[in-house]
Amino acid sequence: MRKAFFLLALLALGAGAWAERAVSFRLSLPPAGLGLGLEAPLKRNTALRVYGDLFPSGPSFLVAGDFLFKPDLGQVDRDLRGIRPYFGGGLGVWIPGGNPEVGLGLSLGVEFLLDPRTGLFLDGEYFYAFGGGRFGRTVIGVNLR
Repeated sequence: MRKAFFLLALLALGAGAWAERAVSFRLSLPPAGLGLGLEAPLKRNTALRVYGDLFPSGPSFLVAGDFLFKPDLGQVDRDLRGIRPYFGGGLGVWIPGGNPEVGLGLSLGVEFLLDPRTGLFLDGEYFYAFGGGRFGRTVIGVNLR
């Protein structure tokens, strides 16, 4: 029952984000993982990102949401248009096998817009579970708007 409720909540959030803006495809190292995400702009220079990553070596999952401050440097200098550094954080659930752990996720990265609909990003993420588990990783991916 809990899994069904969680899946329905994720789908409801995802439908709103899909209607608005971007889908992201993610690859993380270490640990090696693959993921999907949805990103929606909120106001100027802010965005909400929800993502899920699968780590096959475990197997384990990470499902999280981040509130990001994500300005376009083109607001400062027109030559830097399309470069969007960002930082932020939020809550997540790490499921390393059987016992899920809730924790805090932090992100620091940069997105390079190739055109108005496509962006490549490089992200450093850190997850700190309230129960004591923690790990950092590097994520590369693409956002499709």
